[in-house]
Amino acid sequence: MTMNLSCPLCGSGQYDIVYEKLAYFPDADIVKCRQCGHLYTLIIKEVDTRDLYSDAVYKVVENRDSIYDRILNREYRGVIRQINSFNREKGKLLDFGSGKGKFGMLAKEDGWEVRCVETSPERAAYAKEVYGLEVSTVFYEGGAIFPFRFDVLTLFHVLEHLPGPEVLLRELIAANVEKGGLVVFEVPNIKSLQSRIAKDKWIHLDVPRHIHHFSPERLEQFLRQLGLKPLKTTYFSFHLGVLGMVDTLLKLFGYRNNIIYELKNKKNKRLLLKVALLLPIAILLESVASGLRRGAVIRMYLTG
Repeated sequence: MTMNLSCPLCGSGQYDIVYEKLAYFPDADIVKCRQCGHLYTLIIKEVDTRDLYSDAVYKVVENRDSIYDRILNREYRGVIRQINSFNREKGKLLDFGSGKGKFGMLAKEDGWEVRCVETSPERAAYAKEVYGLEVSTVFYEGGAIFPFRFDVLTLFHVLEHLPGPEVLLRELIAANVEKGGLVVFEVPNIKSLQSRIAKDKWIHLDVPRHIHHFSPERLEQFLRQLGLKPLKTTYFSFHLGVLGMVDTLLKLFGYRNNIIYELKNKKNKRLLLKVALLLPIAILLESVASGLRRGAVIRMYLTG
């Protein structure tokens, strides 16, 4: 199927090209909607959506106790502390698009009653077998997923993949989240410093899987349209922000791979040395960028 011949948020077919014919996927352009200003991926070829998540980057690998896994643990525990600051009591939490279940496992350890939604059979099986989580693998088409509502709904790097997000999210929130519940979104920030440096080679463009490329302003506008009220927005991420900045700096010197994939697989000692050398610079740059709302990710905490 061809994808996004019109803006997936407002429906306008008028756009300007931002990046044309990406080197690693020449049948796609990144375009900016003339009507609402949203950036999205325009694909002008037939795409088998079943193959989009079957490559090596999305392959399920056992990486517990790797450097990447330790970084992820620390980051997600910070998110859980922030969620706890908005909730006096720990109740039910739904992690939609839960992947291998890392965040769900940590939330469960913290005392939350956790349920997950993950349509990848391999990732769902990992979450069930390794972390003991209850996971729905059914593609969401509306209504309640479980026979009760949730106090917290989390969607980490899900929104950028959804072709028609407004209808789905309205139904998901209305049917599954308690009135006044907390909703947490995290997406890449197209206005980030590293995006501006790496341009069409930025690791978090991830075309053709990423349909949307949100700015902080457009994301907030879209979520307000859903009836959500922002409580807090943060822009710092170690595992995606700092490592994304390392990847960006490496690409200035000809690096062509995916640093997150390589670190997950724990195989490249030479790369680890390069990461260690660039890490202090990357932390400094990403910290400053995050303070200016130009960190690699946008993490928004909202209430309905």
